[in-house]
Formats: sequence, C-alpha cells, structure tokens
Amino acid sequence: AKETGGYVVAVDAVGAGIGEVVLVASGSSARLTEATRDRPSDAVIMAIVDSWDIDGVIKWRKDA
Repeated sequence: AKETGGYVVAVDAVGAGIGEVVLVASGSSARLTEATRDRPSDAVIMAIVDSWDIDGVIKWRKDA
C-alpha cells in the first residue's frame, strides 16, 4: 500500500467523543451508510466500543 502520511478522513456516524475507542470501516464499505453516501470519505466511524473480552475474560472496559 502507498504511504499516505498517516491521516484518514473519517465520517463520525455515531457521535463519538474525544478519546473514545471506536470501530472504523474503510474503502467502499465506508460509503454505504446514510451518513456517508455520496460523500468523499475514506472511512466511517461505525461504533463506540464499551468493552471487549477474550475467551470470556474482560480485557478492557470503557468505564473502568
């Protein structure tokens, strides 16, 4: 892949705040939402992560 300088234009479709952990879709999939259709974007923020676990063990939680 060609180096782009480390920046990506992402449309925030979920209202994420500064410092929140988010899930991002990029490429053509990013332009298939109501918030991004017909907009020149590289990516869409599609979810705010509240917690994640591995094999049933919580590894990170937003409010911890």
